[in-house]
Amino acid sequence: MSASRIPTLAPSAFSASARFAATVDFPTPPFPDATAITLYTYHNLDNGFAVGYQQHGLGLGLPATLVGALLGSTDSQGVIPGIPWNPDSEKAALDAVHAAGWTPISASALGYGGKVDARGTFFGEKAGYTTAQAEVLGKYDDAGKLLEIGIGFRGTSGPRESLITDSIGDLVSDLLAALGPKDYAKNYAGEAFGGLLKTVADYAGAHGLSGKDVLVSGHSLGGLAVNSMADLSTSKWAGFYKDANYLAYASPTQSAGDKVLNIGYENDPVFRALDGSAFNLSSLGVHDKPHESTTDNIVSFNDHYASTLWNVLPFSIANLSTWVSHLPSAYGDGMTRVLESGFYEQMTRDSTIIVANLSDPARAHTWVQDLNRNAEPHKGNTFIIGSDGNDLIQGGKGADFIEGGKGNDTIRDNSGHNTFLFSGHFGQDRIIGYQPTDKLVFQGADGSTDLRDHAKAVGADTVLSFGADSVTLVGVGLGGLWSEGVLIS
Repeated sequence: MSASRIPTLAPSAFSASARFAATVDFPTPPFPDATAITLYTYHNLDNGFAVGYQQHGLGLGLPATLVGALLGSTDSQGVIPGIPWNPDSEKAALDAVHAAGWTPISASALGYGGKVDARGTFFGEKAGYTTAQAEVLGKYDDAGKLLEIGIGFRGTSGPRESLITDSIGDLVSDLLAALGPKDYAKNYAGEAFGGLLKTVADYAGAHGLSGKDVLVSGHSLGGLAVNSMADLSTSKWAGFYKDANYLAYASPTQSAGDKVLNIGYENDPVFRALDGSAFNLSSLGVHDKPHESTTDNIVSFNDHYASTLWNVLPFSIANLSTWVSHLPSAYGDGMTRVLESGFYEQMTRDSTIIVANLSDPARAHTWVQDLNRNAEPHKGNTFIIGSDGNDLIQGGKGADFIEGGKGNDTIRDNSGHNTFLFSGHFGQDRIIGYQPTDKLVFQGADGSTDLRDHAKAVGADTVLSFGADSVTLVGVGLGGLWSEGVLIS
């Protein structure tokens, strides 16, 4: 390898400062805050399932996964409360939201007299809405001054102590939103929390805050509440919330306006199940046609999506097996990796993004790729985001942007139009099918920015080493490495 073949390279201009939106004026709430607030509304309710699924999967390990969901384990808490060996998931939920910079605001601090449980969760106010739940949180500076308010709406579920009864009440609301009176979904937040939201507006104003200082988030039925509140924000509460930031995860409805960013996986049967707030036949099957306020092509590549056997059954909101893509924990982990990706600046709201969410057993033998199941045809570039484990990632025929993440990943793609991104301590990765027209991007890598300091021949392969991390170009000699396609920063 000559010096002229592999010159010193300048640092890359890659950054993660882009907006996850297709238009300049589209609202862009702070995603990490919205995610933290949304996850807190569930108080780690799906902790047992999330841990059980990760350890055992949906194949032969499904019974163990379901037992974990119910009973938990020594490292998780199931939906059945009071089991002595379970860790304190409530403390974990509170610690996580505190780490994100948020502190729950109590009813007494707000001067609110409605129903509140021991956790500080607010319940719906009117008959027919009493199982609705919400959280109110504040972000403060070091002197204790209130800077922002977060409002989080919970999805279809309840506290562990009343899970079944509360879930039934929420399911009634879900059905009424789809099949009930006109504008039920639009008016939901006002009917359930009209008094609470007035109290919060008054409290915010008393602390010198405006609607612009309020972030509203929620998942599933909670996402419906976010869209509802946005629709009502001009006509109710003296217009205080008209300029608030609205972000909904996995909402079945979409606001009639342009205030809400609706984020969800296309293989989540609940997400966008209603067209606006209208039920139609597509609600029972594939319903991923583009909407102005939604992400339309983000895939949770989980055990269900990957399995040919599981996909013999129809993709439908009535098929409970498809709901594994709907769980809040899958959104918290997967969407966080998307937002932290070095490719984020190149993504738009409707980019095809494949997010690895396989269980540990499935990850060992399943290639993460764009299967385009149960959806409209994907077009344009494809982004594939790996997990923190050892992933197998398969690119497609077009231009792919692949980020394996942590772990020892194997990536194969011979299209010759790909960008492979490696950030920080990325592990011991292998690329099968590298072509000189591909790009290799290293961010936060150990050592110099001179490729000659990192590349060496190992048998028939080329290995690029960065401290303890490395990328092996399988079957590629040093002469096959095109230096101008390598960026090191």
